Amino acid sequence: MSPAEFYVLVASLSHGKRLPTATYILDSGGEHLPWELRRICGELRERIGIGSEFNLLKFHTNQPKLSFLSYPQFFDDPHPVLTAAVVVDLVTGKVRRDDYQRRANPPILHRKETFLPLAHPERERFAALTQAEERAGLLTETASIGFKLNWERLLSEKSLAFDGHELVASETARSCSSPGSRQPARIERCRTALTRTQVSKPVRLLLDLAQLRPAESFFDFGCGLGADVAAVRLLGFEATGWDPAHAADSPRTPADVVNLGFVINVVEDPAERVEVLLAAWKLARRLLVVSTLVRGQEDYAAFRCCGDGLLTSRNTFQKYFEPAEVQALLEDVLGTDALPVAMGIYFVFRRTEDAQDFLSARTRRFVDWEAISRRLGLYRALRAQRDPYEPHRELLNAFWEVVLALGRVPHEDEFGELAEVRRVCGSVPRAMALFSERFGDQTLEAARKRRRDDLLVYLAASRLRKHVPFSKLSTGLQRNIRNFFGSYAEAEHRATELMFAAGDVDEIELAVQQPGIGWFDPVERHFTVHRSMLGELPSILRVFVECGARLFGDPREADLIKFHLRSRKLTFQHYENFESDPFPRLLLRIKIDLPRMFVTVFDHAAGSDSQLLYFKERFLPVTFPGHDRMTHISHRLRRLGFDEKTIGFGPTETELKRLLAERNLTCALTRRRRTGDSRPVKPGDTG
Repeated sequence: MSPAEFYVLVASLSHGKRLPTATYILDSGGEHLPWELRRICGELRERIGIGSEFNLLKFHTNQPKLSFLSYPQFFDDPHPVLTAAVVVDLVTGKVRRDDYQRRANPPILHRKETFLPLAHPERERFAALTQAEERAGLLTETASIGFKLNWERLLSEKSLAFDGHELVASETARSCSSPGSRQPARIERCRTALTRTQVSKPVRLLLDLAQLRPAESFFDFGCGLGADVAAVRLLGFEATGWDPAHAADSPRTPADVVNLGFVINVVEDPAERVEVLLAAWKLARRLLVVSTLVRGQEDYAAFRCCGDGLLTSRNTFQKYFEPAEVQALLEDVLGTDALPVAMGIYFVFRRTEDAQDFLSARTRRFVDWEAISRRLGLYRALRAQRDPYEPHRELLNAFWEVVLALGRVPHEDEFGELAEVRRVCGSVPRAMALFSERFGDQTLEAARKRRRDDLLVYLAASRLRKHVPFSKLSTGLQRNIRNFFGSYAEAEHRATELMFAAGDVDEIELAVQQPGIGWFDPVERHFTVHRSMLGELPSILRVFVECGARLFGDPREADLIKFHLRSRKLTFQHYENFESDPFPRLLLRIKIDLPRMFVTVFDHAAGSDSQLLYFKERFLPVTFPGHDRMTHISHRLRRLGFDEKTIGFGPTETELKRLLAERNLTCALTRRRRTGDSRPVKPGDTG
């Protein structure tokens, strides 16, 4: 079934709660579904093991996906709670499972009658409740009432309650005493503000990723002491901020980019987190940046449990989110995709076009094409009398740079001086001919191939989440797709083939055994590579990495990326002083389970004994700075009896220090001398 056919079938449903991006109905054995939808639901339930407790169906109307939702109290509770969800991508077959039972503030249902067929005996009773709630003004703020604690708070404020499915007056306002309710006043949020000496990581990412653009405004929601606002102003941007403790009198002003930096993790009330997210999102014209702490980063020596988080010794609250939990919270509250860009940091774009441009740009690779042309012997100087290059070097260099960045001839809106290029060279084709004479046709063809591969990686990784209609892509992306593939349908076909190949263990094993890239462990079936080699990986492996990035963030922040071929998992490994330390210490591991779409963080920095990395040159290109020195140190390591094929994790930091002391060796495995001289370890040395 094609996506278009799926959407037509969903549109033909006789009933259901219809929202802009989805249609919901109660699953009553499929009797009210078109035959084809009934067949799909039945096959998925049997193949994936989806039980009858998943009693609500969500047909996504902006992407070919189907969600099975579990509301066990649908008929008994006037506003039942979501306990679990299974989301199935009908194109790629990917399955994501979300468990809401441990969430302090899970989603709830309203207007239950809309999920039922017109003849259902309970429809009239449910509709009467909805009408009563409308008269009481309970259903006007639709964004926040979809969560249990926010709904309970609204009822409490209006002194209302339920008697079965009837709305009744309550003499006393209900107090939320459940986990996640408002905590005693001893929690001092103002003490969470840090005195910063440098720009915070979320703002650094905004700048590094060119997502705070010239002439754009910046607003810091929860700015603390204002260090980020001051730094952004110094860079020439219009920047303001607000903070309830330190800048309460400052106005909350709309801005192109809004930063919500490490705010929701210090809010002890889950209902208030929803309100804070909505307030920040309301101000963001183009982009909202949300950052929070992630489970696995806990480093408090003394703390007590408090609601769904921790109360520290400083009387501050901290909530450490599971990566999947915070992403689900953002998407449930804001109703759009949240893109992870680093651990605990997410970009939420207002427009789909901007989000897709960002994801596409992340797959592009930079190449010094002139250097490659010289190395290939393609570069040659032209005769001065017919070479317009020298007198117009700056203009033509800028034009060719854009050509190579795009892999095609730019349009007027992509290169503002195209008319000047025509004047200087006679025409754009003549300018391209001059390029070919100077650099060779192979250079442009290589650029086209790399940009086409980059686009395929972007499109293939997009299959992990949801289908994006062609009309929702930016003009630049649409041009690229037409130029490289002819049509969106052909591009998606090629991307789907690449995505399926990336899930084939045999195909992956062939790709990882290419010489000169990373290190393959044939026993454990692991392939590990340094971040500097990500751009040189075959497309099938780059898709693997980009899928991990869609769940976690930028893999280039890690030092090593490990591919687990058997389980189709990725691990991003962070080390202390990776380049300078002979045996760097492991600080952090982020394991990404692609089949389950689940992320786990392991913090090794606070461990009692550190895990070290040995023979690190295995993972690096031979041109990497210091590669020869690493090779020499590894040679000395072998003389001590260690072998990279059998070392495993190797000695811990404590064990290595003991070994060095016993043998009187430096950290570079050279002999210590009283005079300060040193010599390498020789065969037969025993220390």
